[in-house]
Amino acid sequence: MAILRRPKQMKLKENLYASPGEFFYADGKEYEGYYHMFDLRVKQYFEGAVYSYKAEKIYPFQKTEFSDPMAVEYTQAKRAADDKKFEEKRAYLPKGVLPTITEKEIEKGEITRFFAVQNNTYTPYEIDEEQYKRYKKASNPYNTNYTVAKAAWFITGPLFTLYNSAGFEIKEGIYERNYQQASILVEELPKITPLVQDLLKYTLPDAAENLHSDGSLLYLPGGQRFVGKYHVHPTKGPMAGSVHSSNTHPALKIYL
Repeated sequence: MAILRRPKQMKLKENLYASPGEFFYADGKEYEGYYHMFDLRVKQYFEGAVYSYKAEKIYPFQKTEFSDPMAVEYTQAKRAADDKKFEEKRAYLPKGVLPTITEKEIEKGEITRFFAVQNNTYTPYEIDEEQYKRYKKASNPYNTNYTVAKAAWFITGPLFTLYNSAGFEIKEGIYERNYQQASILVEELPKITPLVQDLLKYTLPDAAENLHSDGSLLYLPGGQRFVGKYHVHPTKGPMAGSVHSSNTHPALKIYL
């Protein structure tokens, strides 16, 4: 954020002091010393005692505060301004949530996944839409410490893209579509990789039998490349063996 002037409506507050552990740069490095802030609807914090358009943005540390008023830790806002409403705001740690897939989403063939990454620790979370909206809005000053993202995630259809005898595409596969979605997410938020690495997560692919893997895409649970015959189960995904059976046989993975 580059601010080229000092408009009065920005509610600039200067000569504030950050103690150790209170603020961090975007790369996770701790910041200690004087800072200034813009007391807007979405609070903005910057290094340096006084305003400078070259000042680098800093982020408040995520603190967990208790509902008991006697146990609430007042934030740096208490020192910055006598703003009771601001002081009473709590920090909400993201709650990891697995999507609940509805019949309507299965019929549509896709779901929407929501994510948040804590800026000063790079911790990624998969969250629900309600949390996504809260962190995106950032009405709570602590929520500015998170970067959010969302993406469509394809759950039905053939495992891989189907082609006719002439080489023309008949139907795009789950792998190809989710690979594209995951690649876009990782390009924007590299720390989100662990959450989207499994390209078949939540998927319900079309059943298929007597398929062959050359080892380029399918992996065994231990991480070894899988070469040989496999089939696709409609709820378990690709599995070793030409056809499904009651005998033990491992599920296979496809990674980004």
